Amino acid sequence: MIFFEQEKARRNTDGERNALRLIGQDMQIMNPLFFRAIEGRDSRALAAVAVRQAEAGADALDLNLGPAKKNGGLLTWAVETILAATQLPLFVASQILSQPALLRKHGDKLTVNSVTADPMTLATDMEKVRDCGAKLVVLLARPGLSPFTADDRLQLAAEVLETATRTNFPLKKLYVDPLFRPSPDPVRQGLPDIDPVLETLAALPLLSQEKVPSLLALSSASTFLPAAKRPAFHHRLLPLLAAAGLDAVILNCNDRTLMDIARSDAAMRPFLAVA
Repeated sequence: MIFFEQEKARRNTDGERNALRLIGQDMQIMNPLFFRAIEGRDSRALAAVAVRQAEAGADALDLNLGPAKKNGGLLTWAVETILAATQLPLFVASQILSQPALLRKHGDKLTVNSVTADPMTLATDMEKVRDCGAKLVVLLARPGLSPFTADDRLQLAAEVLETATRTNFPLKKLYVDPLFRPSPDPVRQGLPDIDPVLETLAALPLLSQEKVPSLLALSSASTFLPAAKRPAFHHRLLPLLAAAGLDAVILNCNDRTLMDIARSDAAMRPFLAVA
């Protein structure tokens, strides 16, 4: 089968392939430079982490301070320090939902990353983010359903779109994250189940007339690998994801080879799956 309709949906009004949005991953507590900047409330050091990613070619930055009970009070300082240093949009952990004043103040620059597709909470989360003018990432998972197949993910995506319609949440401000999951095959235990993710990305444009962007964290696919082998795995995986229709990726912007791949024609080729 050749996914002509999916590829058409992934092109802009001029018929050109939409560029992959690159989101820097370094501002998380496993990065010692970032951790020390946060622990010492060092504005210069924090700005340096952000600027380095911007200079490496990031289109946006991901910010995760860790558990809210420990670092939530630093969120306003961190957000405003980073925005002042780079002017790049920020993807911020969902703890920001508890600080609506901050979300409202910088809403046009912020994306909440992320909430689940839990039907008990999603509508409320969407209304909060909508009212602040921000964007939202929704994970295609919810209590009682940990998706393994593409059909599972697409079912949740359809539910997310229905909730967005019901709450008047703009689809252009919504990302869905199909999530990498460990393979259920005992022979491949610990390995990510990549094929269902690719199938989900290819089929997402068929769920709605208006394009709903997709997002993945590249490093979440390689947690089973030793650190030294993860970059090469990312280099091979990213073109497959981009070709299947991925719109945005959280990645290591300081990996020059990966950034070259992300910006190359190889990452922008139409996805042709021939059965």
